This record gives sequence, C-alpha cells and structure tokens, in this order.
Amino acid sequence: MHDTSLAYGPAANNTILVRPGTYAGAHARSQLTVANSQVGLRFSAPDYGRIKTSGRAEIDFFGIQPTDATEQATFTTPSIRMRLFYMKLETPIVDVLVGQYHDLFAWGGEGFYQTSLAFLGVAGEIYHRNPQIRVSKTIGAESAVKLDLAVAAVRPVQRDSEVPDVQAGIKLAVNGWRGANAQGFGQPTVMPLAIGVSGVGRRFAVAEFLTNPGDAKIAFGWGAAVNAFLPLIPARSDTDRSNAVSVTGEVSVGSGISDLYTGLTGGALFPLLPDPSGNLVPPPVYRPNIDSGIVTYDSNSNLKPIDWRSLVLGLQYYLPVAEGRIWISATASRIESTNILSLTPEGSRGGIFTRQDYVDGNLFAAVTPDVQVGLSYQMTQQTFGDRPFGESKPHPVGRNQRGEIGFRLFF
Repeated sequence: MHDTSLAYGPAANNTILVRPGTYAGAHARSQLTVANSQVGLRFSAPDYGRIKTSGRAEIDFFGIQPTDATEQATFTTPSIRMRLFYMKLETPIVDVLVGQYHDLFAWGGEGFYQTSLAFLGVAGEIYHRNPQIRVSKTIGAESAVKLDLAVAAVRPVQRDSEVPDVQAGIKLAVNGWRGANAQGFGQPTVMPLAIGVSGVGRRFAVAEFLTNPGDAKIAFGWGAAVNAFLPLIPARSDTDRSNAVSVTGEVSVGSGISDLYTGLTGGALFPLLPDPSGNLVPPPVYRPNIDSGIVTYDSNSNLKPIDWRSLVLGLQYYLPVAEGRIWISATASRIESTNILSLTPEGSRGGIFTRQDYVDGNLFAAVTPDVQVGLSYQMTQQTFGDRPFGESKPHPVGRNQRGEIGFRLFF
C-alpha cells in the first residue's frame, strides 16, 4: 500500500490523521505486509444424540509488538494474534457459543461487512471480536423466511465495571432472494437478503478525577445498529455470479461505544488534573482505569460517555465475464461525534476529530478458484476540532489517499 501521508500503518481503520502542514502530513510512505494472513482450524466432535458440537481456532499476525521493535522486526517477524477461538453447541432448543467471536452488536460475521481490500473494519464500520457467552435460536431455517434471535454476555468494556456488556439482536433472512457477497477481501459467496437489528448496553465505573481517587464514578453506555444485505440483482447460482448486484449498509449510533469501531478514539483523552499552586513537581497525574476514547470527564468532573453515529454504504457488481469471477465494489461512510468537541478543553481540540468521511473503490479478480488479486483506492478525510485561524474560519481538515494491491491464497 502507498499513502500520501505518514498517518497510517498497514491498517487504516479510524486512526486519527496527521495534520496538514506538518512533516507527517507532507510526506508519503509505502508498506508491504503479510501480517493480515490468517490460518486456522475448524473442527467438530461426533454428535451426541441431537447435540452437535463444533469449534474454531483462528490466528493472524497483527499481535502487539514491543514498543522498541525495529521497523524490520515489525514487518518480518510479527506477533501472533488470536482472532477467533470458540466452541459451539447446537441443540434442538437453542444454540450456545462460548469463546472469542465477532460481537453480536451489528451482527458481526453474518455477511454485513463491506467488500473492500482495506483491512476490516473499514472506517465507520462496527468491527470487533470479544470473549462471550451467546445463546441463539433460529426459527424457520429451511423455510422461505428465517428468523435468528440472540443474546450475549460479552467481555465488559472495562473489567472494573463489574458486569459484562449485554448484547442482543434479531435478524431476518429471505432464503428465496439470494445475491453475491464478499466480506472484505474474502471469497464471494451467495447469501440471502438479510436485515439485522442489534443493541448493546454497558456500565462504566471509572476512578474519580483525582490524584488519589477514593470512589468510582458510574455512567452507562448504549448502542443500536441496523444492518442490511440487499441483492438488487440476484446471483444466477452458487457458481455463476455474472451481473449480480448487491448493496450492504450499516447505521449505528451510541454513547460510549468507540471501542466497537476498529481503532476509534477520535483523539479524545482525559483532561489534565488542575494544579492549584501552579508549581507542583511532579504535576498531579490522573490514572484512568479504562481505555482511552470511550468516556471522559467534563469541566465539572462529571463522567461522560462520548457519542458517535455512523452510516456505511457499499455496492458490489460482478461483471458478466468468467461467471462473475471479476467484480468491483465501492464503499462510502461517515462517522461523527456530537459531543467530543464540547468535552475536550479548548487547548486540546487540535488533537481530536469531530467527523470522518471515507470512500473507496476496488477491483477484484479470482485468477483461479483459490487465488485472488485485488486493487484498491481509499480516501479518508477528518475534520479537526480546533480553529487556529479564528472562529470565522473553517476547521482544519486532514486527508490521506491510499493505493493498495493485495494477493490471497485460499486453502
């Protein structure tokens, strides 16, 4: 991949851009990586009566690197990362999944991810995996209309919150209306028209905004998402995708859910503790017990979750050649926060963005049934929170453009 700025590593996602006029904003970079390669096992045990047992273990190489790792070590000896690791029991009453899997919020892994060479999740898209205990029920699996119901207790956003996140969802699929769909840089499949609605609730218990906190401040977060896969022109068959056209979409809104978007903080941090005397050495330091960008304290020391809302739309078209083994796709998204600006002290607003816009265009070809090649153009633009040239002037805007080529072997 080649970028027009120094803002991004191999994955772009929702990382804050560098500012225009800086060294990092005025210079480009190129990167080659195999860290997004994935390998895993799917396995099953013999049926026990009417109970089916299966599992999955999958890794890639985007694990955390030591902070002092050289550039060569980062790209040529990357760390292993656990992606998926779960067991599943399917019974006549309900199905139970235990382990690390895509979040139920936004129905992750169910066919709603965008078709793009960009590493998922694309900007503005809910994309997250978590340890969880999920109970689900499918109604009408073999009928014209299938209904999935699910609820999950998920790793809490903050272990000190004491209670797991709660996620729930309902998904409707129309089995008779099927279209071609590829998730990310994956192999295309044929899946039914589907609409999913989901939600998440969570509790925060964050240490008081003091050098030596004695209690926790309590707040609550929530999120809602609607996802859709709409085949505008159905696929002819499972093997012939010629002229198939499909649309994917996601609308999400919530408070205190930035961690469910990949790499999203918006630049939000906790404010600095006041120094009444102005000369304390060292200055007072606040040590939060929660990841950055999810909540913060306002000017009155009230704990406030940060609000985000997003819209993501995608289109994919399978050309009428080679049975649809050549296809194109495009994605457009916008994500914005309605309160990150007011929750950020004025002197720190240059380090946040309030809105991000993203577009991409992709060309894919299945050279063989097992080898896939992709070309992509991606543009990300962020609006920063400060006004360095006066209140009457617009907010500064950062922009990055990326060209990318990718190769994949499926086995």
